[in-house]
Amino acid sequence: MKIADEYFNNCRKISATHEKSLMGRKVRYNLFSREPGVVMGSNKAVNFIRDRTYGPIRIMGLKDGERFESMEPVLVCEGNFDELVTLETTNLGFLSYSGCVTAMAEIVEAAQGVPVIDMSARHFPWQIIEEVSLAAYLGGAAGTSTKAGYDYVQKWYNPGDKFGLYASLPHAMAAVVAEMAEEEGLYPSVMAARFFHETFSEKSITVLVDYEGRDMDVAKQAFNLFGDKLFAVRLDTHGGRQMQGTLNSKSVFQESYFTLKTGRGLNQIISEFNGLVGGLRGAHYFMGNGVTIESVFRMRDFLDDIGANNVKIIVSSGFNKEKVMAFRMAGAPMDSIGTGSWIRFMMFTADITHVWENDRWEHRAKAGRNHQDGNGHKVLFERK
Repeated sequence: MKIADEYFNNCRKISATHEKSLMGRKVRYNLFSREPGVVMGSNKAVNFIRDRTYGPIRIMGLKDGERFESMEPVLVCEGNFDELVTLETTNLGFLSYSGCVTAMAEIVEAAQGVPVIDMSARHFPWQIIEEVSLAAYLGGAAGTSTKAGYDYVQKWYNPGDKFGLYASLPHAMAAVVAEMAEEEGLYPSVMAARFFHETFSEKSITVLVDYEGRDMDVAKQAFNLFGDKLFAVRLDTHGGRQMQGTLNSKSVFQESYFTLKTGRGLNQIISEFNGLVGGLRGAHYFMGNGVTIESVFRMRDFLDDIGANNVKIIVSSGFNKEKVMAFRMAGAPMDSIGTGSWIRFMMFTADITHVWENDRWEHRAKAGRNHQDGNGHKVLFERK
């Protein structure tokens, strides 16, 4: 098998060469990870094994979306060694998506009810879009940014409105309409949103406000133009500048502002966060360049002051688990989170733990390996 590690193919050839002693030798495989998480890839692995074996087979384990512990076998496969040995490489690859599910689940848990949207497609090869979108769904995300990913999730899980396709406009649209915007006295981001509304009149309007570097001015002009039709503004300020309206990081007024907004002084809340994550890296989430906790509070204050109380705030740019934790700890008034900073793969491995000898299972695991047995797992597929 070309997609198997060659040492597994060697095992298959040896078994065929020693047909009388090795062909049909029955084994039990455990597939497991050294870290806990949420399963993804179990369903595919079961189907892969089913379709590429012909002898008796019994597969026990967990289904996609179920949680597992470190060293707990996600799948336990009993069958002929010569059939199963070349399938290990691919099965472990299927299960590696468990890392993606686990990472999204951690972000969703940290978000404490604020919807999280998968925006990872632009950072990774297109070939994994469907699987990553499925991982986002299994991890609790509210939706994704590609039609391919959305359709894939709807096809296999049919969640309906519980998993959506989210899209407004990128900075690119503002750049291309900038000349026309200047002629009409509009900010490019607002002009882009106007074109969006003319083209997709049935869709809600979200304006990306950071392109011009005048985030609040753009938000105000958008609200003046669209009024109650403006659904949200998206904060995506890059790490090279501060959002308009935020204070210099060293300003003496930062302490009093955070006390007003959170009931705790800035230094106190940063200290609490650093204690929670076990480090000294939290200050940049609260103030300074990029999308910060201060910037969300400032934008909410500004929107409320101009009468745009119902306009939502969507945040994006670097929202991993830790950043989400900081924002929620401070009570930043964000209404949804877009993130591409969540993809990671989990290392799985497999061991033969038992071999069928003299009409019973004989323990044959490598020395020092302490597997959980997985005996309580349900049977996912059996062929006698």
